[in-house]
Amino acid sequence: MIKTLFDRLDSWRHLPNYQLERRADVFFSLYLQHVLQSRLGFEISPVIIPEFPVRIGTIYPHIDIDKSYKVDYACFSADKKTVVFVELKTEGQSRRKSQDKYLLASCAIDFSALIEGVIKIFQATQSKHKYFYLLSELAHAGFLTIPAEMCEAIQNDRLLDIRVIVDNIRILKCPQKSKIIYIQPNGEGPDTISFEEFKAAVDTYDDPVSKRFGQSLEEWSTVKAGHK
Repeated sequence: MIKTLFDRLDSWRHLPNYQLERRADVFFSLYLQHVLQSRLGFEISPVIIPEFPVRIGTIYPHIDIDKSYKVDYACFSADKKTVVFVELKTEGQSRRKSQDKYLLASCAIDFSALIEGVIKIFQATQSKHKYFYLLSELAHAGFLTIPAEMCEAIQNDRLLDIRVIVDNIRILKCPQKSKIIYIQPNGEGPDTISFEEFKAAVDTYDDPVSKRFGQSLEEWSTVKAGHK
C-alpha cells in the first residue's frame, strides 16, 4: 500500500487541479525536525504547528480584521529563542511575492504579538474547540499558560464563559527572532532547502516509508509537474 500511495502522488501531481503540497505535507513533517536541525545547527522542538494562522490585523494594523494568513509550519528552537516559519513548495514556480511579504511582516514583530493575534481570532471564531487546541499546542511549546477554568469551559461547551476567562491566558517569554525557510524542489541559499538536501536526511532512515518517500523526492525535484 505504501508503494501505491506514493505512486499515486507521483502520478496525480501532473493533473491540473491536484495540489501535491496539501497531500504530501504530513510526510515532510516526519523529517522536518531532523532537516531543520541539520541546516540551522541548533536543536528543534518536537512541537510542529501546521497551517499556523497569522492574524492580518496584527501584521497590518491598518487592516484591523481577524482573518489570517496561514504558514505551512511553525517550528521552534528547543531553547524557545527562535521561531522558524517553514513554507513547503512542491513546484518551483509556486512562490508568490504577496506571500513573501506577509512572511517577512510576520518575522518583523515579536512572536508574542502573533500569539495575541491567535487569541483575538479565538475570541472571534466559531471554531472555538479547534483554536483552543491550537492554544494548547502553544502552551505545550512553552509560550503561554491556559487557566484551568478555560479548559473546563471548553470541555463542557460553556463557550459564553470564555469571553471573561480568555483574559486570564498568560503569554510567557517569546522569541524575538524569527526565520523563514522554504522547502522546494530546487534552489539554494540561506533560506532554501532543496528536495535533494531534504532527501539526504530522509535517506538516513531505513523504514519502508522513508525509502519510498525518498524516491518520490528525487522524481519531484527532477521532473516538473505536467512533464511526465
